[in-house]
Amino acid sequence: MLVNSIDPLPPYKVSDDLVLELVSITAIVEVDPEGAAAASCRVEIVEPHTLILHQPPGGYLLGNRQVHMTCAKSTGVRLGDEIKFRVAPLAD
Repeated sequence: MLVNSIDPLPPYKVSDDLVLELVSITAIVEVDPEGAAAASCRVEIVEPHTLILHQPPGGYLLGNRQVHMTCAKSTGVRLGDEIKFRVAPLAD
């Protein structure tokens, strides 16, 4: 996947002394992984490691060749970055 959109989100207060700056990332699947992008599937990030640490259990939803994710701005994701992923079917 390639990161094609990053939107800043309002800061999220975790505690009295910790505020996280968040971003909303949209990544587009360039190559259809065995037809998976046509249907809805789960996507588990494999690289970069900074995003692996922040992904929810079960990964993200892949639909219409796009993945939307929210993570801390400090992960350093930039437009055009490549994200390696593993595609898995949705749980019933």
